[in-house]
Amino acid sequence: MNIGEEHLDGGPRAAAWRDTQVRLEGEGVGALQAVFLVDWYNATREDLFRADLFPAATDPSDDDPGRRDAYLPVQILTSGPDSEWRAIRQLYFAMITSAQQCVRLQSPFFILDATIAEALRAAALSGIKVEVMVSARSDGLNQAPYWAANTYLAEAAAAGARVHLYGKGYLHAKTLSIDGEVCSIGSANLDIRSFSINYELNAVIYDAWLAQELEAAFERDLKACYPFELAQYCRSSALKRLRDSTARLFSPLL
Repeated sequence: MNIGEEHLDGGPRAAAWRDTQVRLEGEGVGALQAVFLVDWYNATREDLFRADLFPAATDPSDDDPGRRDAYLPVQILTSGPDSEWRAIRQLYFAMITSAQQCVRLQSPFFILDATIAEALRAAALSGIKVEVMVSARSDGLNQAPYWAANTYLAEAAAAGARVHLYGKGYLHAKTLSIDGEVCSIGSANLDIRSFSINYELNAVIYDAWLAQELEAAFERDLKACYPFELAQYCRSSALKRLRDSTARLFSPLL
């Protein structure tokens, strides 16, 4: 979740700001805190790894015995330029390739590496319902990522994926839900930078109820979307498609 007034109301460049965050309590917080302290040390060289900063996790059901979400299994994954393994990319690949019925993705950006692109196309071609929702416009001045994204969206649509362009303000949610059984919510965009260059963190939640809540939010967001029309894009001017293809050449930097 970005922190700023424009990330609540959209600011001067967007009519609204649509995001999805997750709040964790219990044992999962220790993993989040460890990541924060590593980042803090890298930025300041101040070592805050002390036992008193890691209090024992409490059971959320102690305060409210009726809470059905008190014992959700959560996995914290991180990725960055200092990681030996591209954990979040591998997570997305594993989730997409394990889907049996439905894959639903939300991301501001859609600039895929070959692995994820092939996984999405293979899922769509095999008859799995693949739905992708991306922001229809930039919240800033740099349009190049959106030009490049058009080429990837066209390939996904050609394989049978349904592509939705969110038009009610700026879509900043980064979510992935598989078969209404497991979901990921985090900071990683669906782009090469997030998989390989940027420091990112995702929470994978293994709970059907919460995954279906996320899919219900996806359904509500569809009301603010319009479809990416492959035929219309293919009929667009050669100059526009050349612009998009040129932007794609710089995908790892966008």
